[in-house]
Amino acid sequence: MFPPGILGTRADILIDIVMLSFIIILPLLVISWRLARVKKDYALHRKIQITLGVSLAVVVSIFEYDLSMSGGIFELTKGGIYEGTAILLWTIYIHTAFAVLAAVIWTGLIISSMIKFDNPPQPNSFSKIHRVLGRAGMITMIGAGTTAPPLYYFGFMV
Repeated sequence: MFPPGILGTRADILIDIVMLSFIIILPLLVISWRLARVKKDYALHRKIQITLGVSLAVVVSIFEYDLSMSGGIFELTKGGIYEGTAILLWTIYIHTAFAVLAAVIWTGLIISSMIKFDNPPQPNSFSKIHRVLGRAGMITMIGAGTTAPPLYYFGFMV
């Protein structure tokens, strides 16, 4: 569907972009967390989270379109030496579980936070729930980010 990727693998350009985006997303999540937790800069934390959320929604939507037009992840990973193996299958399933859970938590947290916090945001009665869900969102996003390179390797590099 999309042109060949830029990383010299069997992946298309969009899969390469999604893979490379984790290099930006994960550090920005940590920076955003530190802004809220350590520096108490809730306004910048909010801007980063909303920007990341909207950006990822667009990229993931295009990525899902790519997957559906290409026949799915199993079709895209055909031809590699790990095609059909347990390691590739488990990597796909684990990564997908982390990615879906992260998307659900993050989307819900951003929407509820926009409703529950004033603008500019300040701690309030929702803060405790926000911290718990934020931590869960970070953990699942880190899980998605750390399972993406093995999936990319097993699915597209060899």
